[in-house]
Amino acid sequence: MKKILDIKFYLGVMVFSILLVACEREEKAAQKVDFLDGSFSIVHPASWSTMDDLNEEADLQIGNSPKQAYMLILSEDKIDFDNMTLEGYSDLTRPFIAETLGNYHESKPEVLEIGDVKALRYRLSGSIGSVKLIYWHVTLETKNHYHQMLLWSVPSKFSTNEATFNDVIQSFKVQ
Repeated sequence: MKKILDIKFYLGVMVFSILLVACEREEKAAQKVDFLDGSFSIVHPASWSTMDDLNEEADLQIGNSPKQAYMLILSEDKIDFDNMTLEGYSDLTRPFIAETLGNYHESKPEVLEIGDVKALRYRLSGSIGSVKLIYWHVTLETKNHYHQMLLWSVPSKFSTNEATFNDVIQSFKVQ
């Protein structure tokens, strides 16, 4: 009888453990967020949340403050520009970040393919006051829009956040 009770106890513990792991996985599921009236979306980790204090002009602001991982997207209608290219839009927008950072440095551009969307990524670094920051400035061109995707963290956390940043970038979708 004791062996049967022991087996039932261990089976109960096993079932509880499996349910606990399943609940944790469910809580950690990625979340899709639409922006610009549902025209576009990205997917972010469940540990991130929508924010409203990163940039008042942003079309989407998300992040995880404890992990010091942040992202925002600024989108503009292509119709508002004359003879603009992806490279030209990137060149137009990066200086706004350079103006706010001391000890500014930028990498050479990296060409990305995000589904059918062409993109350019630069690694930008510098400091605001005494705080050092590293950014990825990603410029995307869709049929009717240019998008700036900015992802950033402090240097000690950037490499930890890098895979998540890549996943968020690669999740960009035109609806």
